[in-house]
Amino acid sequence: MTRRNTYTLKVRGNRMADCNLFDGDVIVIRRYQDDSQGETVIAEINQQTLALKQLSISRAGVRLWLDDARHPEVFLHNRDIQVLGMFMGIEHHPVTH
Repeated sequence: MTRRNTYTLKVRGNRMADCNLFDGDVIVIRRYQDDSQGETVIAEINQQTLALKQLSISRAGVRLWLDDARHPEVFLHNRDIQVLGMFMGIEHHPVTH
């Protein structure tokens, strides 16, 4: 069984320009949790897919720790994003014998 959460955020304003995020950019965060492999989180920023080593969602905003050390940690304050939607579901995989 795989549990999947997908978050869609839209950047508001240009306060995140230093992270190459501009007004109107859409960020898609896909979080997968599998019984055998643990958790995998992927973010799509400016149509570029990036693996995350950690995702934190709090009352203050969203923090993304990218798996690539060349990219800095990104913190998106609530004032800088608009949540467009969230999908939560369970996908069942057939058992093969």
